[in-house]
Amino acid sequence: MSLYIDSVTGVDVALEVAGPGARAFAFVLDFTFRTLIAGAWYVVAASFYNHHFSLARPLEPDSIWFALVAAPPLAIFLLYHVVLEVLMSGRTPGKRMAALRIVARDGAAANIGALLVRNIFRVVDGLPVVYGVGLVTSMIRADHVRIGDLAAGTLLVYDHRDAHAPARHARLPLWRAAAERARRLARGRALDAADAHQMIDDYGLLAHELARTRRAAPESDAHQYLEGAYARAHATLYHGAWHPGDALLSLFRDQLPQVVHWLRPYIVWVTLLFVLSVFAGGWLVHTYPALIRLFASPELIASVERGELWTHSLLNVVPSSVLSLQILTNNIVVSIFAYCAGFLFGLGTFYIVGLNGLMLGAVFAFTAQHGLAGELFEFIFAHGCVEISVMCLSGAAGAAVGDALIRPDTARRADAFRQAALRSGILLFACALLLVGSGLIEGYVSPDPHFGLATRICIGVGYWLFMLALLRGWLFGARRVQGVPA
Repeated sequence: MSLYIDSVTGVDVALEVAGPGARAFAFVLDFTFRTLIAGAWYVVAASFYNHHFSLARPLEPDSIWFALVAAPPLAIFLLYHVVLEVLMSGRTPGKRMAALRIVARDGAAANIGALLVRNIFRVVDGLPVVYGVGLVTSMIRADHVRIGDLAAGTLLVYDHRDAHAPARHARLPLWRAAAERARRLARGRALDAADAHQMIDDYGLLAHELARTRRAAPESDAHQYLEGAYARAHATLYHGAWHPGDALLSLFRDQLPQVVHWLRPYIVWVTLLFVLSVFAGGWLVHTYPALIRLFASPELIASVERGELWTHSLLNVVPSSVLSLQILTNNIVVSIFAYCAGFLFGLGTFYIVGLNGLMLGAVFAFTAQHGLAGELFEFIFAHGCVEISVMCLSGAAGAAVGDALIRPDTARRADAFRQAALRSGILLFACALLLVGSGLIEGYVSPDPHFGLATRICIGVGYWLFMLALLRGWLFGARRVQGVPA
């Protein structure tokens, strides 16, 4: 299948969509690369930490082990696709070797929001194992996309910009000059104003040469080379240069506040659901104490019945650094699932938010019965203000996706799903960053008895205000919301 994009020259831009085989090949390459890189880091760092070649984990790992040995390989493995696709404009080493790249459906380079949403939905595509959902979806759809591509509005296409130039051709120097100028301008490196204006003439030249080559020599190297050069020229001329730094600034300063503004009704309803679930869980356990076994582990119940919180011994069992990593990972996974579960017409999102509310209310009611509710509140407040807010925010984003599937405002349900996912998915990036701070607070501050209640309140309220400033764009100079992102 090929994607054809209209052009003012009358010559369509043709992008050949990659099939399941090419997608799988690129994924295997990238999986191999990130595994090797993460493994190599672990081997070198562990040997450096142990002062000799050894992969053994210490019996009592400390902060240095976490920061130097454990965390970097995990970050490399999990963030490989996200970081490289942003930095390489829709490519990774595996995609480059397979001659593939990610593009938007209008042929432009996929923006940061689309790349983030595409990777977030790996949670859905990866089910049940080995990308089962993603593989089946790419096989049954004509455009060979997985759920993440549907949500992000992206395609994986063959990248002909590195195709071999014809060995001999009278026009080859002109083609190469045009292709090189398009690459340079795509990176924002125009030599001068005349260099940028020359792109218009190059675009017309490439269109003319491509139209002639399509008729005369459709299987030639010249045809493949011109297809890639023309597609690059089209994307550069109509969509501008790719600047990751400027794109991130625009995301936080402009797009994120717009998304939060658009999601306000969903935030209100999901927050109300969470609050009602907290009260419902508290009432159930207060009225029927035996129901606590539905919401809490036997270890937690036994600890509270002994008259102490399960949090008292956390720092004696697990170092703060390791505890922070565990908490951070768990919170991000819960938030991503709360968002992606919106794919099930919002039912999964409501289930996750409601269940977490029931559990919190039940645990508070149970600790209150044993005189420990005040201590639990003191433990939770510093990190909980933002942590609970982030869960409601990610749930609201998932509810928006579910609402788009239930009540599409476009002719095609898939288009409504894509628009809602692209809008709301931006919020998940900010939520993940906020959860990093919450994880650090929960690992270093919350279980430490040296921090008094007043200090915890200041930390909790201060971090919540920081979250508010981030979501409103105030940290990056935004003044007011201009409208809703398309």
